Amino acid sequence: MGNGINNVMDSAVKFGAGRYRQGRGVLEHCGQEIRRFGKKAYIVSGPKAFDAVKDRLLPGLTEAGVEFVAEIYDGVCSYEAADALGKKCLDAGCDEVVGIGGGVIMDLSKAVAGKAGVGVINIPTSIATCAAFTAMSVMYTPQGAMKDNWRYEYETDGVYVDLDVISGCPCRYAAAGILDAMAKKIEMLNGRPAMEPDTAAFDLYTAYRMSEFAYDLLERYGHQAIEDIRRGTVTKAVEYVTYINIAVTGIISNITRSFNQSALAHMIYYGIRTCFTREARQALHGEIVAVGLFVQLHYNGLGGEMENLKEFMRHLDMPLSLRELGVEATEANLLILEQYLADSPYVERTEKGLGMLHESIRKLSE
Repeated sequence: MGNGINNVMDSAVKFGAGRYRQGRGVLEHCGQEIRRFGKKAYIVSGPKAFDAVKDRLLPGLTEAGVEFVAEIYDGVCSYEAADALGKKCLDAGCDEVVGIGGGVIMDLSKAVAGKAGVGVINIPTSIATCAAFTAMSVMYTPQGAMKDNWRYEYETDGVYVDLDVISGCPCRYAAAGILDAMAKKIEMLNGRPAMEPDTAAFDLYTAYRMSEFAYDLLERYGHQAIEDIRRGTVTKAVEYVTYINIAVTGIISNITRSFNQSALAHMIYYGIRTCFTREARQALHGEIVAVGLFVQLHYNGLGGEMENLKEFMRHLDMPLSLRELGVEATEANLLILEQYLADSPYVERTEKGLGMLHESIRKLSE
């Protein structure tokens, strides 16, 4: 697969993972699950993630008769990395890629499988994004600037989530995932305060109603889930938040074919990753998107909801401003982001649309 097909709208809806399992003790069953799809796994994992799961995961692979090669990777998700690791996968005779880690590895594992022409299984070790589940990868330059999105013609074979692993992950990642999932409801409105079935496409409206369900449950269980994860315990709140952050949000993204489920908040993320790569390198995906939601709410004509969202984020100890992400909110920096968003498909290039964007982007400095 080449880089040129990545932004093509596929007429087929791919709902996500062929198999999804979530619970305690899931790692021990992954060998049997992987065996459904291949005999030799090419494991792509970050060093910390692999150390966190290997003692529980690898014996099950051996017991199931699954051979494996482990590639420990600590870089960004780029076409260059996917090319190199895809070749290693084929040279090793592997017939299934298994990603283990956070969002970068989840996206990279799909890209490696795309280059090698084999299937992919993801074992997320955090709930910071829905990347384990979606039929796309966000691709970066080797230096870490955002490049484009690679949309795949196939679904992920399986996603396997061990709640003991999730409850042991820093709660900052869970908080970022909660806001990334909540963003879907706000971003799908893009430029309007409400959505009605008579004026919206059937798939977008379906995804929007699902996003309302997800938003409501995350509001209800989000704070408790963070406290439970802080204590390292698995509770109903953790179960709900995990399922929504990964599976439900992944389905929402896939129903829209990964084109209309995000708008200005994610464009701010891409803009910051592209234009302020070094300054915001420590900020998580969901943290940047969350701050971008203040712009999106104002652009939607829903600025009155901003303070409630900020209060929710305060309880999750999340950054609330551009400066807290590592980027100074100078007029020059705001203009850079404004121009980046103005060139996106989510802004109406009229005097009114550009004027509303100019006004909305100033919310990043408040």
